[in-house]
Amino acid sequence: MNHQLLQPQVRAYLLQHLHENAAVFLLRSHPFEIDNKELAEQLIGLQKAHSKFPILFENDQVIYPPKVNLEQTSSWETAVYKASIIKGNSMIDLTGGMGIDDIAFAKAYSKTIHIELDPTLQEIASHNFKALNSGIESHQGDGISFLTSTDQTFDLIYLDPSRKTAATNKAILLADYEPDVTKHQNLLFERGATIMIKTSPMLDITAGMRQLAHVSQIHIVAVKNEVKELLWILNRNSTKTQVTAVNLATDQPNFKYMLDQDTPIELGALQKYLYEPNAAIMKSQAFAELSAQFQVSKIDQDAHLFTHDEIIKFPGRSFEVLSVQDYKPKVIKRQFGKGAHAVVTRNFRESVKKIRTIFNFTEHETNYLFFTSIAGRGPVVIEAIKIQS
Repeated sequence: MNHQLLQPQVRAYLLQHLHENAAVFLLRSHPFEIDNKELAEQLIGLQKAHSKFPILFENDQVIYPPKVNLEQTSSWETAVYKASIIKGNSMIDLTGGMGIDDIAFAKAYSKTIHIELDPTLQEIASHNFKALNSGIESHQGDGISFLTSTDQTFDLIYLDPSRKTAATNKAILLADYEPDVTKHQNLLFERGATIMIKTSPMLDITAGMRQLAHVSQIHIVAVKNEVKELLWILNRNSTKTQVTAVNLATDQPNFKYMLDQDTPIELGALQKYLYEPNAAIMKSQAFAELSAQFQVSKIDQDAHLFTHDEIIKFPGRSFEVLSVQDYKPKVIKRQFGKGAHAVVTRNFRESVKKIRTIFNFTEHETNYLFFTSIAGRGPVVIEAIKIQS
């Protein structure tokens, strides 16, 4: 780790070039006896931190790791959310990485331990923990080996297994992750009261439930309607599983339900307001539970759009319906062609791209056309105006 990067003049210089393309910056000459690659890494780190890790950006003693490590780490919003789920006094992160999650955990736990296998990354993380006065204890080594050798127990054990292995570039099964948590569950339960495992949103929830024991909670975490991660909470005493779908950085309510409960879906006629579930709920596929909790009706079995005669606080986007008509291309072209409309398709044979080409639509932020279906009626076009993001 190059401490020259902490010089005030270096920091000021990097901030002056904060919005410069990093590839161009790398090729330029700079007024310091510091390798261009190291300077460019710090510029990229500052650029990422400016939007993703404000707690790091605001501290002038922070050193940033290579770009690959920055891209693999949680955002500050998701880190804070994770730290709010399980209450306790002590926690250990067995796959610490850059340590963003642990910085958030340290604000909620009196004892936080960070384990990272990569010596360079662990050194950077340990330095940053001290710069932030976080009180985090950091060790270099293998997390599972550390847990095997210690006699300490923890209120929470956290793992963010790598999703890139020799076997596959995009691990979608728990067995493809490193470490393979399915092989270490007994050890984890010996040392921790609660286990939290972060996985890619690509992981199938049903498959995960088959491979993990005692899953008490699953959290589907989206940020601004993009699902970022799944959190699996394991507790030895658990016999039921609660699923929570959240959409951070919005004012949308959280959605919770019990897995495997038998709730019938309610279909109903289109009413004054149309509701589109957020990405976290779409990942959950818990449409019957959503309908029951928010007292909304689904307009068709496979459309995944809901309706109500009143405006309600809903975990997704809300629209006021202006008109609805059967999908007849000539009629649609005559009424809406060459107009400005956002286009959404749900259970419709044509893609958004093709629809835009057919009807020559331009974009619009609030005027929407839903190309979808209504039970008992077939393909329709719903004209609506967005009233809530």
